[in-house]
Amino acid sequence: MIGKIACCLLFIALVSSGFALVAHAGAGDIDKDDRAQAAAVVAMDRNPYTGDAAAITEGRSLWRKTGCYSCHGGVAEGGVGPSLIDDEWVYKPTDKTLFKAIAKGRKGTVMVAWAKDLDGDQIWKVIAFIRSLYQGDPNKIIW
Repeated sequence: MIGKIACCLLFIALVSSGFALVAHAGAGDIDKDDRAQAAAVVAMDRNPYTGDAAAITEGRSLWRKTGCYSCHGGVAEGGVGPSLIDDEWVYKPTDKTLFKAIAKGRKGTVMVAWAKDLDGDQIWKVIAFIRSLYQGDPNKIIW
């Protein structure tokens, strides 16, 4: 009996995923421009706004607006999410790595993707704000 139920559930899951694919098939390249723009912005290795006071101010506003502080703390000191102001990072803290983490999220963590809410330019400004808060060893800066 359990085997039949499992087979039925598997069949329903496969059919449902097929419907989702068919429903999306007609969408064509509706979001192609967004993907192309995001890919171009991600391709940059360095933040174009590093040290730009106006961009840092806007990045701070975006930090608050999107609620980054709820996980990373008001000044990125850490909380549910890691501190972003010290020099102890799980991943290599390049601008490109940080951009991808914000845009795409981090699997296996509570870090969600923000690419739907923030465009590439806005993500770079958030990163400029984060970098402006750095309190780690200046000799470890690689951005």
